[in-house]
Amino acid sequence: MWQRIVNWFKRLFSHEAPVHREDNGLWWQQDNNLVKVGLDSKVIAELGDITFLETPQVDEAIQKADQLIDIEGGKAVETFKSPVSGKISKVYDGYQDDPTTLTKAENPLLVEITTA
Repeated sequence: MWQRIVNWFKRLFSHEAPVHREDNGLWWQQDNNLVKVGLDSKVIAELGDITFLETPQVDEAIQKADQLIDIEGGKAVETFKSPVSGKISKVYDGYQDDPTTLTKAENPLLVEITTA
């Protein structure tokens, strides 16, 4: 009984930012001024074998709707736009070093953007 009450309070007062999903397969989650951006696994599967991934560099300024992620697969090439304006604070460059690992990751997180 007490555990139910404790869990209810935890859910009531916990803060988990919602995940926004774009029609093109981009997902993003904003928690205060930090925005995490990634790609849906379904889109990656549709692209086929990933051969190339490009993102902005850390500390690079970006505007909403600017080119954020370029990805090339065996079946297509896609460009994804930034959902927000801000500064790139982190790039998960392991995927850039070996883009083939994207096909094994579930909804991989690619960059973090700090908003003003």
